[in-house]
Amino acid sequence: MQKNKWPARQWLAAVALGTLAASAQAMEDESIYSYTKVEADIGKLRGRPGSVQSLGVDGWVGGDIHRLWYQFDGERSGGRTSASEVQLLYGRYIAPFWDAQIGLRHDERPDRRDYLTLGVRGLAPYAFDLDLKLFIRDDGKLFARTRIENDFLVTNRFIVRPYANVEWSASNQDATVRRGPYQADFGVQVRYEVNRRVAPYLGLSRSFYPRAQAGGEQPATLLRAGLRVIF
Repeated sequence: MQKNKWPARQWLAAVALGTLAASAQAMEDESIYSYTKVEADIGKLRGRPGSVQSLGVDGWVGGDIHRLWYQFDGERSGGRTSASEVQLLYGRYIAPFWDAQIGLRHDERPDRRDYLTLGVRGLAPYAFDLDLKLFIRDDGKLFARTRIENDFLVTNRFIVRPYANVEWSASNQDATVRRGPYQADFGVQVRYEVNRRVAPYLGLSRSFYPRAQAGGEQPATLLRAGLRVIF
């Protein structure tokens, strides 16, 4: 007699539902707050035709101990959606300015994939915002992401934000995604805050693919202009 086994995606869906239920239950006795940052921009890749449009959403709702975190990143180029990722995470306070997180990541583009997500997020010394994530894909493959950024005030309204984002893989996938750090993005955003909630910005970034083989992605420079809104 064979045992019934749930497909990986059903397990991931169960984790997502559990995340929502745990967040709702945990926040019942807390004062509820929320924060949402939206960044929308249009950019130009150096040496390539056409434009690139990006939309990023990053936020949370909850109290001082328990929070529901959500993130969305999408990109369009050549009139088509080239990347689309959403994360839904339960976060719990573990130390001053630090949350541990667990939940689900879903990619719609470039390939439809689901991931169990584990991570920590908070403020490192000198107010560096650090976001560390481990992703377990629905086929069992392991990935990770390291993102660090900081805001430096030139004036009370003129702010420079350098950042670095590194993608990791535990195994070789294709010509571009190789074992180890397979993509690194370094950039800087310069914004002017009309007020604390609205700020136009300019950004310059450089993407590297340190372990890509022949036929993989090539380094690229992106210049972008956009608008940041906080709710």
